[in-house]
Amino acid sequence: MSGGADKTSPPVAKFQITLPKLLLVEGKEDERFLAEALEHLGIGGIQILPIAGKDNLGTNLAALTRDPKFGEVTCVAVILDADSDSGEAFQSARDSLKSQGFSVPQAHGVFTTGSRRTGVFIMPDGVNPGMLETLCMQSVTDTPRAKCVEGFLACLSENGLLPANKDKVRAHAWLAGQSEPGKRLGEAAEAGYWRFENPVFENLWNFLRAM
Repeated sequence: MSGGADKTSPPVAKFQITLPKLLLVEGKEDERFLAEALEHLGIGGIQILPIAGKDNLGTNLAALTRDPKFGEVTCVAVILDADSDSGEAFQSARDSLKSQGFSVPQAHGVFTTGSRRTGVFIMPDGVNPGMLETLCMQSVTDTPRAKCVEGFLACLSENGLLPANKDKVRAHAWLAGQSEPGKRLGEAAEAGYWRFENPVFENLWNFLRAM
């Protein structure tokens, strides 16, 4: 057998601990979105770490424990998409934390106590299926562009062309209708397209504040 790396092994993100509070997210767009959110909220001292998908949470948590500065970490927060099942996503995150020796939160959006606190937030709200795109679109649902998007989705549905992930379709269609079309989710946050002042974000903002 070849002595090379196993190509089926889950990827480990290339990062080093630089701050005592860590926020693990699924991907780069989540990182950009939440970096903008933290700036909006005036919260500093948090390092955002994209882990290349929720299935890689355990692998990346294990890598963090081997970092020379891991002993300085005081808080580890995890934000993942619910996709089709928020309960399953929450339990999966808890299992990953437990397997790597972290304390395990007992409820969504709540942090453990102790010298190294942990917390898990499942998008969009810890209850319903969905993702970050779901939450973002909820913040602009009353805009003229959002109404146009629903017409677009209805047309796709009537013609048997509507993809399974309607929330991503909504978000991409809405972004395509902006004065500068084509921005990705995180870029849209940086451009001020999502309504951060909308109450739909409050549970997420409170989670970030609690770090």
